[in-house]
Amino acid sequence: MFQHILLPTDGSQLSRDTAQRAVDFAKAANATITALYARQPGQESENYGSMVEPAVLAQMVSGSEGKAKEYLGFIKKLCKEAGVACTALTVVSESPWEAIINAADDHNCDLIFMSKHGRGGLSSLLLGSETYRVLTHSSVPVLVYRPPEIDASRRKAKAREKERKRA
Repeated sequence: MFQHILLPTDGSQLSRDTAQRAVDFAKAANATITALYARQPGQESENYGSMVEPAVLAQMVSGSEGKAKEYLGFIKKLCKEAGVACTALTVVSESPWEAIINAADDHNCDLIFMSKHGRGGLSSLLLGSETYRVLTHSSVPVLVYRPPEIDASRRKAKAREKERKRA
């Protein structure tokens, strides 16, 4: 059903867990993966111009490129080990959710496979999450992966809260 999966990453442990699950899914579906890392514009040299020493600026850009290589390299390694075709893509964007949607469209992906990055409470209401924005704006189907241990830890926390209220 799905032949080309976009897999955004931010390098977090949750993204790494999601990448493993996405690669397993792609292998089972005989699909390819495009791994995406969206860098912030503040990490680009032209935004600093002459305000920052050239050596410091070079180190900042190098660090940003190093993160992209590390995060995407992890996914490429998973894909290689599983025998799944993978391309890696780094983009610069102030809005990661827009970069995700644009990359899916530009690369003819037929599924976006991403993790639930949960902000809770008021910040979620006011700011929303990148995942929510992708879900509400994408014309490409979105599969949101939530690791089982997150659900288990939330259930345990709710149970503790009920016990505390009873006492």
